[in-house]
Formats: sequence, C-alpha cells, structure tokens
Amino acid sequence: MFLTFSVILTTLVFQGLTLPLVIRKLGIESDGSTDEEERLARLKANKAAIELLKQLTVNGKFSQDAINRLRAEYDERVEQLELCADNPDECRGEIATPQYQRLQQKALDAERETIIHLRNQRVINDDALRRIQRDLDLAEARLSGG
Repeated sequence: MFLTFSVILTTLVFQGLTLPLVIRKLGIESDGSTDEEERLARLKANKAAIELLKQLTVNGKFSQDAINRLRAEYDERVEQLELCADNPDECRGEIATPQYQRLQQKALDAERETIIHLRNQRVINDDALRRIQRDLDLAEARLSGG
C-alpha cells in the first residue's frame, strides 16, 4: 500500500512540477484566440445591454438619471474593448488597458486611505468602514479579474 501511494504521489508531483518547465522549453504559447473570443463576446454583451437601456428609456419605468449613469458605464466598457481590439498586445485579454487599470487602482487606493483616515478621526465607525471596504474590495476584485 505504501509503495502504491509513493508511486502515485511521485508520478503526480513529478509531472505536475515539470510540466510548466517542459512547456517553456518547447516554446508553446497561446495563440490569443481565446482572448479575442472573450473580447468579442464582452463587446456584444455590452452593446446588447446598451440597446436594452435605450428601450428602457422609452418606457419610463426607470429614472433617466439611473439609466444615464449605467449607460455611461457601458459606453466606457465598449470604448475600452474597442481600444483593446486596436492594441491587442497592450490588453492581453483584459477588459481595460493597463494604463486605465493603474488609474483605477490609484483611485481605489485614495478612497481606501480616506475612509481609514475618517475612521481614525472617529468621523465614521468600524461598521461603516467595513461596509465601504467591502465595496472597495469588490471593485478591486473586478479590476484584477479575481
């Protein structure tokens, strides 16, 4: 039993650890087709959402302010996706350009520093801090794709 376990473990661990090295030595690289498919799918999905927002504007069930805010977000996403189509080497499957992502990260960092400062000055309590931090964490997770 121990011998069987040792053989299986050694086989799995050896193959698992050496496979990335073999792939690098052989020079196998992604052809980028999945990234392009993802970008096209996201672009179509975002454009479909914009069309829905246009229809919802007409029926009047939602406030124009809410529709305009959401429409601005979708317009920005479409712009970023189209930018990635023009410069695929700079995006590498990401929704936003690296420069845009760095800018977003700096803005999130500034928000985080501000709320911690407000809590330290006792302007907000720990519960409010945690709620805001949760939202910032979610925004950061969306930014990093995690």
